[in-house]
Amino acid sequence: MGNVMSTGLSGLLAMQRALDTTSHNIANANTEGYVRQRVDLRTRVASPAGNGWVGNGVEVGTVRRQVNDYLVDQSRSGSSTTARLEVFAGEAARVSNLLGEASTGLSATVQRLQNAVQTVATEPGSMAARQTLLGEAQGLVDRLKGFDERLGSMEESVSSRLRSETADINNLAQSIARLNRDIAGGYAETDQPPNDLLDARDRLLDELATKVTVTTVPQERGVLNVFIGNGQALVVNQSASKLTTVPDSFDVTRPRVLLEGNQGTSDVTASLSGGSVGGLLDFRSQVLDPARSDLGRIAAGLTEAMNEQHRAGLDLKGALGGDFFSFGAPSVMPSGTNTGSATVRASIESSGALTGTDYQLDFTGGRWMLRRADGGGSVPTTGTGTSADPLRAEGVAFQLSGTPAEGDRYLVRPTRDGLEGLALNIKDPTRIAAAAPIRAEAAAANLGRATISPGEVVDPANPSLRQAVTLEFTGPGSYSINGSGSYPYTSGAPIQLNGWSVTLEGTPAAGDRFTVKDNSAGVGDNRNALAMADALAGGRLDGGRTSVADAAIRATTGLGLTTQQAQVGLEAETVMRDEAITQRQSVSGVNLDEEAANLLRYQQAYQAAAQLVRVANEMFRTLLDSTR
Repeated sequence: MGNVMSTGLSGLLAMQRALDTTSHNIANANTEGYVRQRVDLRTRVASPAGNGWVGNGVEVGTVRRQVNDYLVDQSRSGSSTTARLEVFAGEAARVSNLLGEASTGLSATVQRLQNAVQTVATEPGSMAARQTLLGEAQGLVDRLKGFDERLGSMEESVSSRLRSETADINNLAQSIARLNRDIAGGYAETDQPPNDLLDARDRLLDELATKVTVTTVPQERGVLNVFIGNGQALVVNQSASKLTTVPDSFDVTRPRVLLEGNQGTSDVTASLSGGSVGGLLDFRSQVLDPARSDLGRIAAGLTEAMNEQHRAGLDLKGALGGDFFSFGAPSVMPSGTNTGSATVRASIESSGALTGTDYQLDFTGGRWMLRRADGGGSVPTTGTGTSADPLRAEGVAFQLSGTPAEGDRYLVRPTRDGLEGLALNIKDPTRIAAAAPIRAEAAAANLGRATISPGEVVDPANPSLRQAVTLEFTGPGSYSINGSGSYPYTSGAPIQLNGWSVTLEGTPAAGDRFTVKDNSAGVGDNRNALAMADALAGGRLDGGRTSVADAAIRATTGLGLTTQQAQVGLEAETVMRDEAITQRQSVSGVNLDEEAANLLRYQQAYQAAAQLVRVANEMFRTLLDSTR
């Protein structure tokens, strides 16, 4: 009878705990991050009897969370990847829309300038056409600088968000460390898992995963060590490390992320991945920086193409053309840790050789070494670094002076900051050098069948460029220059002199004369305007393989493709993340139908256990009555 009473009471207590747990599940069915709980029941130790063992009922082993660690890791990984792509795709789309807009984008802006140059070539004497060209040129300058300012604002936004995200990560890390302490205390007090505290920590870890990649390693008494990025320890036992942002040693406007822990401070900027922080860092390095550098590279190529050809032309006032545009010099930033007194100046020598990358110039081992700033390999150089023999690499020349110290470093941005110096130098439409400064013509009395090309300028700086020169044939195979010398003639071979080049073709007769002279009266001459149009349309960048217009198209197309790939990846990762979360919820989420069934089952078991207690009570009363 004692055993019946004890067994019944054990059932009552166990079912009461099961009902409490079930009601807790039902109450938290809509609580975000709640993991359903189950009571683990186990048989109480039986008592020996003469003819065997008699059971003593049931007891509660523990109240256990229904959680699958693999599914939890999968859902967190999916959340981290999705958050990264959301930030990356969203920011990349802003850049793509800015530069790729059909009417005001980069390609459309360059195309309008080309069209205006072609119009001047068609009507070289038209002041309206010339004024339109200046207007489009100024519009291009304003638009390119506007692009750069917008991209600069995006970089400032990235920097601000990085500071905010690192502060949020620190708060989460502190909270996780405190929960580790409370969870360990809960285990120590009852030797049972404090489930609601475990749920709270999981919610924080889920939130942390949306900011950066998270991995966890379980320790004793329910404690979790938390690692971020590529394995940097954020929380160890009950202690949290701290992320801080500091100005870059080269560019104080750009923050870098440091991790301050028990083992010291380390730069983890390049190690952080996943989540919104990884998305911001990837956007900055993979989209924003290349876009700004490529924008500058295109502007440098356009400036070089226009200036070279404009200097070879003649304006309406009879003067040789000057530089059409100005472009800023490469920026050189010394590291804040430098101890030497060296000075580094850089200049662009050839836009066609520019790669669009930034460089780091290091003084190590007693000599200068150049390498790509994005972590790429070293870059071969030529020259000694003096003003007469600069250090040269990929279209950039470096002039070095002063005394460097071992370990001194310099960041060189060949094109990215050059747009700050972009300007239109021509303000007067009559100063547009649409004409060629020289013209070639045959004498009217010539008897032979030779013809001469109009002539083109190969060296506008030659002081004798516009001096008159007469080529007179002494026979069909030779000619003199200004009555002197005898030079062999080959049909179709160019003749170069005084900075110009002409081509004679056909068979001349003795005495035939051809003159190359000044073209200051050529108001309607359009040869240099045509040459400027050809310079813009011809190969200028990528070693002469890509025109300025094509480079603009490739830049915007590349941005569009990057954005599209990121958006497609986001859609795919969102599906995978949602599936992982669904699978996790199928294990950990509260199913109200199941809980209702459990409630009925435990209620019936509770009533049955109560019936046992009543039976035991009746048996006890019967025994008492029989002994009276």
